[in-house]
Amino acid sequence: MQTIDVQIKTGELARFHLLYGEEPYMVRYYKNKLKTTLSREGDDMNASFFEGDSIPLEEVASLGQTLPFFAEQRLILMENTGLFHSSNDAADMLAGFPDSTYVVFVEKRVDKRNRLYKWVQKNGCVTECAPQSEKDLVPWAATYLKRHGKSCSRRTLEYGLSKIGFQMDRIITELDKLIGYTGERTEITEADVDAICSGQTVGKIFDMIDAVIAGKNELVFRLYGDLLELKEPPPVILHLLGRHINILLQIKETGTAMPDRDVAKKIGVPYFTVKKYKSQAAHFSRRLLLSLLEQRADSEERFKTGRLSEKLVAELFLLQALKKVQKLKKSQ
Repeated sequence: MQTIDVQIKTGELARFHLLYGEEPYMVRYYKNKLKTTLSREGDDMNASFFEGDSIPLEEVASLGQTLPFFAEQRLILMENTGLFHSSNDAADMLAGFPDSTYVVFVEKRVDKRNRLYKWVQKNGCVTECAPQSEKDLVPWAATYLKRHGKSCSRRTLEYGLSKIGFQMDRIITELDKLIGYTGERTEITEADVDAICSGQTVGKIFDMIDAVIAGKNELVFRLYGDLLELKEPPPVILHLLGRHINILLQIKETGTAMPDRDVAKKIGVPYFTVKKYKSQAAHFSRRLLLSLLEQRADSEERFKTGRLSEKLVAELFLLQALKKVQKLKKSQ
């Protein structure tokens, strides 16, 4: 099955879609794309929208069997149903729908072992909207600024992301502030970023890793609380920690001989952050970094399958990371 991007571009859409993941901007983007492609605004006869875990499946089944009225297709869009975490007969219901019925599910998270998930994966298109990498966000942000008549160097964008973080909704909010702040001036500078962008997400991740290295448990969780106050969801914090640890591993594997600018280019991080990454990487063995990455992947999988709550997913990882680092220090 082609990816959702290819389907949207060609107009050849699957009849069943599942959108989910930790990047709400992308989930919302794809939902709106499917909605505008498969329905006309105000056409309540051929488009039905449901939300919540008490959706009347009998009504959905009846609507799905109904042929569209003076239209080519009927759209049923359901959000946060909980159907991808429970035992149900929704897959059998979907299988009986005529070819003119299109169904879009939008969920915060799913259990990939769920029967309905496997059915949609086989018969439709499943799109996981994961947090975007810095490599992808820099050109995306540059394009957003260009549409608003602004330009910005790559270094300045990288610097901005190091302050703002990597949530796309937050990035747009901060870019809009910069667009308004610079007025008629087209070029956005680092001075503008310093004046407007108050986000501290990436800096706090650096500080958390420093605190883990130093074994300062209370500081680790105080910084974690700061990130929660910045509206970073625990799964996103876990992702950012995993990203940071992966960079430390890459730094470790490049060795000390490669110049910082070459390291930055190879790994895809801002040049001015390399020295800090190198300093932190010196405190970890390659084996420990790999162990932490495996632990992060396990925590993420347990969260996605519902075995670990959103509240605990990052906290448990931090506790286990502190324990592993402290154990290593005692053995040295």
